[in-house]
Amino acid sequence: MEDEKILKDESMRKLSSIWGPRNDVTQNKEKHETKRDRSESSSQSAFGIGECAFADAGNLEHCAKYLNQTLVTFGFPASLDLFAGDPVSIARTCNCIYSLLQQRQRDVDFRESANEQRQRLLSDISRLEAKVERLESQLQAKDREIATMTRTEAKATAAFKAQIEKLQQERDEFQRMVIGNQERLNQVLMEKKKESRSGMEIMNLLQKEGRQRGTWNGKKTDNDFYKKIVDAYEAKNQELMAENTDLRALLRSMQFFSVPQLNIDI
Repeated sequence: MEDEKILKDESMRKLSSIWGPRNDVTQNKEKHETKRDRSESSSQSAFGIGECAFADAGNLEHCAKYLNQTLVTFGFPASLDLFAGDPVSIARTCNCIYSLLQQRQRDVDFRESANEQRQRLLSDISRLEAKVERLESQLQAKDREIATMTRTEAKATAAFKAQIEKLQQERDEFQRMVIGNQERLNQVLMEKKKESRSGMEIMNLLQKEGRQRGTWNGKKTDNDFYKKIVDAYEAKNQELMAENTDLRALLRSMQFFSVPQLNIDI
């Protein structure tokens, strides 16, 4: 009895290494494919004559009993009678073997289908990895382009701000110059008014002195009077010419600075 138990345990271990449990096969097909491939060579030798053989002439009855129990457990047709010679038992054995072959064919088909699907998935993964790499390269190129454009824009913005500040400073300076020129022009106009009043005073003085000429004594007094008038006229004429020159220069400077400013404002 103990030998039968040991033989049963050893047989179960060998069959588990060959086929594996039924539940694991149905739930983890892809996981056990590699194990089954490796067990094919061992299963071929297991059914042959050798020290690793599952059955021999001395344990046929125990092996047949174990096989029947295992087949029923795995859901295959009814138990087999390997020692019977009637057609019904032989047909049952053939049906069981045929079911095993069908199961094996389904396993092979499933393995091939899984392998093809795996190859397709690997191809898709390779293609997607290449696409991701290409997109990452394009993204890096775009990042570099954006960085270059950002630096260029920053430089252009800084230059534009500097130009605006310079133009504002020139505008302020021009406004101060215009204000100064207006003040200077007002001052010149005031001086012109003063000069006009001075001219009127001179004319009044000449008229007054002309009326008093009859009371003068001597020719020397007339000469002094005329010389005084001529000297005053020449001095006033020189002063007017100098102011005229200053006004012309001021007008030219105003035209020189006003034309660019008008262009900038436009």
